[in-house]
Amino acid sequence: MKIPNFIKNASSYIVLSDQEIINHSQAHQEDNQFIFKGEEEVFIYLDNYQSELNIVIDASANIKLYLLSRNSKQVDYKISIDILEQGLLKLYSDFKSTRKTKVFIKRNFNVKAKGSLILLNHLAYHGEINLDDNIYLSESLANLDIDLLNVGSQDDQAYVHQNVYHQAKKTYSQIHNWLISQDQAKLNYHVNGSIEKGKEKSSCQQKNKGIILSQNGQITVVPTLLIDEYDVEASHGAAIGQIDESQLFYLLSRGLNQEEAKALIISGYINPFISKVKNKKIESLLKRTIQSKI
Repeated sequence: MKIPNFIKNASSYIVLSDQEIINHSQAHQEDNQFIFKGEEEVFIYLDNYQSELNIVIDASANIKLYLLSRNSKQVDYKISIDILEQGLLKLYSDFKSTRKTKVFIKRNFNVKAKGSLILLNHLAYHGEINLDDNIYLSESLANLDIDLLNVGSQDDQAYVHQNVYHQAKKTYSQIHNWLISQDQAKLNYHVNGSIEKGKEKSSCQQKNKGIILSQNGQITVVPTLLIDEYDVEASHGAAIGQIDESQLFYLLSRGLNQEEAKALIISGYINPFISKVKNKKIESLLKRTIQSKI
C-alpha cells in the first residue's frame, strides 16, 4: 500500500485498506469506528477499502476531515456519520480510481440538535461512480450545506442520489451542484428534499448548474421537493446548457483562442467550489485533476 507523501507528512491522518488500519490521529478507535472530540483536522485515506466505516463527531466538537478514496478495482463503500449536539463537521470527499472501474458509495448522515454538516464532494471518477447520500436532520436547528463538483469526460458515468430528510423543526439544508460533461460522459442526478408535517420554520434549498462541453455529453438532473408543511421555505432549480456564446465571443475578441477562452470560462465556473476547500495541498491536487479531465 502506497500512502501519498502529503498525507504521511500531515500531523493527523487515518489510513484504511483491506490489509490494515493506521490511526495517527486523536480519534478514539473501536475497530472500524472513529470518535472525534475537540478540534482537529484529519486526512482519511481509503485504499481499496471494503469494510464499513463509522464516524462519530462528539457533542460540541469542531472537526475538519479530508476523505480521499483511491481504488484500482470495484469497491463498495458503506459510511455512517453521526454528528452529535452542537457538533460541527466539515467534510471534503474526493473519490478517484487508478484505472477504469466502478465504485458504489452509500453514506448515511445523522445530524443532531444544533449540529452542522458542511459537505464538499469532488467527483472526477474514471469509469462509473454510484453515490447515494442520505442526510437526516433529526433534531431542531440541525444544519446542512452541500457543494458538489462533478467533472466527467470520455465515457464516464455518474449516478448520484442526494436525499435530505427534515425530521425536526427549524432545520436548514442547502445543496449546490456544479456539473461538467464532455466527450460521452453521462451525469445523472436525483436531488430530493423532504419536510415532514409539523416540522415548521424549516428551509430546504436546491441549486443545480451544468455545462455540456461536447455534442454527446449528457447531464440529467431531477430536483424534487416533498413538502408536507405550510410554514417552511423551499426552492429548487436546474440550469443545464453549453458555454455562453456571448462570453466566448467577448473573450475571442480580446485575443484569446477558443481553447483558452473555454478554459477561462470553466475556471470561473469551478472557482467558487475550489475556494471553499481551504487547504493548499488539496486545492492544488483538485486543480490538477480537473485540468487532466478537461
